[in-house]
Amino acid sequence: MSTASGNILIIDDDVNITDLLSVNLRSEGYTVEVATCAEEVDRTGLDDTRLVIVDAMHQPYSGMDFIFDIKDDPATEHIGIILYSTIKSERMVIDALDAGADDYITKPFSLRELVARVKSVLRRHAPRPGRNNAAVTFHGLSLDPGNMNVKLDGKPLPLSRTEFAILSILLKNLDNYVPRAEIHRRVWGADNAGDNERVVDTNISRLRKKLGDLGSHIISRTGFGYMIS
Repeated sequence: MSTASGNILIIDDDVNITDLLSVNLRSEGYTVEVATCAEEVDRTGLDDTRLVIVDAMHQPYSGMDFIFDIKDDPATEHIGIILYSTIKSERMVIDALDAGADDYITKPFSLRELVARVKSVLRRHAPRPGRNNAAVTFHGLSLDPGNMNVKLDGKPLPLSRTEFAILSILLKNLDNYVPRAEIHRRVWGADNAGDNERVVDTNISRLRKKLGDLGSHIISRTGFGYMIS
């Protein structure tokens, strides 16, 4: 059984793929639900869902549309998302990550690789107990790693799990540059090390916008990386 068990929703109209994924993920200890199209998913009923695996699907309401809606809703933006598709273009990968997907994988794919990516995303979306869970504050910003809460001037600041992870890394290294490759490794995991590191830039750009005026404190320097100063 997986120690990172959780509820996973698969959205794909290919029964062969959903059956195969369901069997393999259940054997790892996950609870799996299946939907044949994104439009039929009740987004208000995803309280127990930790991860969605969704096909890009060429339908009026596509997998990309679903990602935008999930990440645009504070009630569901914490849910991890893996998008898969037969499309292999770099543009598609960047668009998916920019929309808020945690990972992208092309069809056909290796089952072992997909399960590894599932575990990687769920690790990033899990609270991490330990001695490094002390709250961090900075200019009206308060980050509590223990319960994954962020407040700005006393008001809750809705961040995705990926944005939370990046902010946590930067705050714990206050006034010190963190290389993009290091942020990528710690947030996306070693099994994704070959992926384009521009996903770091995309997520930090989103993080800056959510932080408002405080976002200007996130600075970058070529060859050094990112820093909160």
